[in-house]
Amino acid sequence: MEFRITVIKNSVSVLFLMILFIIGCQNRVLKHDNTVRKGYMDKVPENIWVSDSFIEKADSIVEYYNVARIKLRETDTLGAEIFYEQAFEILSNFSEEDRNTLQHWDHYDTLFMALSDEYEKIYIANNTAMEAEEVREDIIDMVELDIPDSVLFGEGTVIDSSGDIPITINSKVRMAIKYFQTKGRVVFTRWLERSGKYEDLVFDIFKSKGVPRDLAYIAMIESGFNPSARSYARAVGMWQFISATGRYYGLRNDWWFDERRDVIKSTTAAADHLKDLYERFGDWYLALAGYNCNPKKVEYNMRRYNTKDFWQLRRLPRQTRNYVPTYLAATIIAKNPKKFGFFVEKHQPIETDVVQISESVDLNVVANIVGAEYTKIKEINPAVLQWVTPPGVNDFNLYLPKGTKEKFLAGYSQIPENQKRAWVRHRISGGETLSTIAQKYHTSISVIKSTNKLRSNLIHTGKYLIIPVPQNKSHYYTYKESIQPSNKKQSTVKTIRNVPGHKKTIYLVKKGDTLGGIAELYNTSASKIRAWNGLPYGRHIYPKQKLAIWIPENYDQIKENIRSNTSIEDDAEGSYHIVKRGDTLWNIAKKYNLSISDLKRINKMNNSYIKPGDRLKVSKN
Repeated sequence: MEFRITVIKNSVSVLFLMILFIIGCQNRVLKHDNTVRKGYMDKVPENIWVSDSFIEKADSIVEYYNVARIKLRETDTLGAEIFYEQAFEILSNFSEEDRNTLQHWDHYDTLFMALSDEYEKIYIANNTAMEAEEVREDIIDMVELDIPDSVLFGEGTVIDSSGDIPITINSKVRMAIKYFQTKGRVVFTRWLERSGKYEDLVFDIFKSKGVPRDLAYIAMIESGFNPSARSYARAVGMWQFISATGRYYGLRNDWWFDERRDVIKSTTAAADHLKDLYERFGDWYLALAGYNCNPKKVEYNMRRYNTKDFWQLRRLPRQTRNYVPTYLAATIIAKNPKKFGFFVEKHQPIETDVVQISESVDLNVVANIVGAEYTKIKEINPAVLQWVTPPGVNDFNLYLPKGTKEKFLAGYSQIPENQKRAWVRHRISGGETLSTIAQKYHTSISVIKSTNKLRSNLIHTGKYLIIPVPQNKSHYYTYKESIQPSNKKQSTVKTIRNVPGHKKTIYLVKKGDTLGGIAELYNTSASKIRAWNGLPYGRHIYPKQKLAIWIPENYDQIKENIRSNTSIEDDAEGSYHIVKRGDTLWNIAKKYNLSISDLKRINKMNNSYIKPGDRLKVSKN
């Protein structure tokens, strides 16, 4: 087994700042309680060594956590969220050594689990989850805005080549990891939970196909392990196949069913597709790029730059340039979520039996035979788009609850043909059209025409049509309402009209703006801008659109202090440095010809924690 580490000097550390925290609590300076710290130090196990840096960061997390709980008691959920996120921000900056310590120190481990659990119950359970496609766009906006091009390609890189797929950690990957730990924490938690349903199945199929196990996490960033996912580009299923690619790998679909949503069939197709891409490129990163975009674009860029190094293909579509880093970040966290601050309980694996069926049967009939709920049968058969298995399709995979296959086969053989599905005999009234009839029965014109062998849309008053309908109509109509593809996108979101302690400013959208970019401008998040303006995910912004942005009442002054080119202030007591983004005690001390110990002594500091906007005295007078 080979292990190779490459370190490129002058690594640029890109920190994810949460100015909102500073703004929201500028009058409240959190000071470390030495008594509390002593109590924690007494709990240090004898078999581990804890650095002062670890204690300082851990104490800060405890303090922010406590303030967040106070905010919750005051019913200030927005303020509490800011403090929770600041705690996660510090947690995301733990070093490798700190993370290893955390996993062996039960006291802090338990505390951070409580922090994660509370945040999940309050904010995750009540928020609409972003689609995987939206998350990737969010990460793209963040990376493209925050990291200069010179940093994105090749600097500060570590490569672990010990596995089937090299794990690269560079600035882009670190930024994506940090996104999932902070801004994307809600959605990534859900993905981790849902992955429990399918990851063992995916691992087994990939192993049987000779595909690296870690590629299972492509499903994480493609769909969040959601078999029913559908993108704006009409890619469908856990692996997000477009129709043409799905057909190439044997995945059939029509109005009745879509095998791109069949977990086993689509995973098998994904393994075959990835193997084909690897044979084409001879490199897994290039294969991943080809999975995300047209492989011909990858080949064109390889010829243009005369390289097989993915990181040097700078003219790939920007979503493809960021696809591999996002995949790597998801894989790194998913393989050890606790190490990155995710304390989740994964869903139980879905275990099924399978039978092949070549006729149409109502899923209510299937549910009755095996003694299961209709909703359970629907859940384990995401490829069935309607209420019945597809008519006229041979060898369709019907999934049953584990251990019920023999019961189904015995019971199904006793069901009369006329009880396997239900039909309505509809008499055509004057003025009716196929369109109005299809709408009445929640079906489509093509289904009515196919069932009644109609060659045109012409129908005659007084004649009869046979309309397929579900046997259990209450289940069916509930299901039909839930599967409307645009239901989520068109849902109404209430506009927030007041945020305590904040004032509203209006931003006029310009051409080329993104919500991520606007959020960066105001040191907030795209999700908050959506909430403030009643914008559901999937609804795009447009030039000259007016967006309400809620900022703290003294935001302008604080922003000026933080971003001002002048970082020194003078008053009667001496000179002060205003901490800016990226400042450390080391570079501040060096700038003013001080030692770090002098700087801390002058400011009566017990630790090294500083944040943008702080005033540090830099004269010994």
